[in-house]
Amino acid sequence: MEELFKLGEAVLEGKLPLEALRDYPERRPRRVPVENPFKRSALIVSADRLRHLKKAFLRPADVLIFNLEDGVSDSHKPFARLFLRKFLLNTDFDGSKEVVVRVNAPDSPYYWDDLTAILPAVPHAIRLSKVRSVEDVTTLDKVISAFERSRGVQEGFIKIQLSVETPQAVKRLSQVVAASPRVNAVYLGILDLFAELGVSQRLTDSHLARYLKCKFVFEARSFRVYPIGPAYQQFEDLEGFEREALEEKSLGFAGKICISVKQVEIANKVFSPSEEELREAEEIVKLYEEALKEGRGGVTYKGLFIDQPIYKDALNKLRFSG
Repeated sequence: MEELFKLGEAVLEGKLPLEALRDYPERRPRRVPVENPFKRSALIVSADRLRHLKKAFLRPADVLIFNLEDGVSDSHKPFARLFLRKFLLNTDFDGSKEVVVRVNAPDSPYYWDDLTAILPAVPHAIRLSKVRSVEDVTTLDKVISAFERSRGVQEGFIKIQLSVETPQAVKRLSQVVAASPRVNAVYLGILDLFAELGVSQRLTDSHLARYLKCKFVFEARSFRVYPIGPAYQQFEDLEGFEREALEEKSLGFAGKICISVKQVEIANKVFSPSEEELREAEEIVKLYEEALKEGRGGVTYKGLFIDQPIYKDALNKLRFSG
């Protein structure tokens, strides 16, 4: 792998042509399905930033998103696409992280080249940028299905994740999310959305932003899809990041996009229950299950009536305790 990175650096520096990278060998690496059920932190890694790429799998993020879209300049896209393919085809996935590739938008000139290059690397998911219609999702679903059949990949292994960053996607959110059973997560791109709406990007804490976040979570959760909160661009303002993450957790988000490793650590903490919450969840589950055995439909705990919704919430929290 060290040789691959040296080769990539030489190509970026103009010492070697891109064709030199095409000759680097590809293997059939191990692909374990995602065993980590959480999406607390989704770390964005630009595919042409080799220093970051090299350390990506060492980071504590639940989700790694390798970016081919707006984090990569047009002039670097051919390199980023090819290097990422070589990198992933020489990397085993052990299931501890979800490996996602963010491709360019369906109406961009790079979309089909991205899919052609990346699908053979069998990522856990393809993240579709700037989705606008149901057809964007169903077309990708058909392409992935055909690829899986042709390559002997387990049906449904490759998921679809959606970037909701256009007014069209917001308007048709329920239809878009329900367009394919492969969809397992949606990301709110609020800055791109505000740009298309002609709204100041400084208003990300406005009533409009809160409304959009609430609608987004409601639609995603209705279809058992993970809603992931937007990026916080002031990457050095960790207090601001934590404050926004706490608010989004209270709204029902499952996690947050991260653009730095320090943000990852905070997101993992914020979107995990505290030790006290875990202890209470254990007690609630125990009391409720004992009540069911005795034929009772509910039980009280610290003055709170515990019924099935509270019990389910406690079970969800206990998933974090392993």
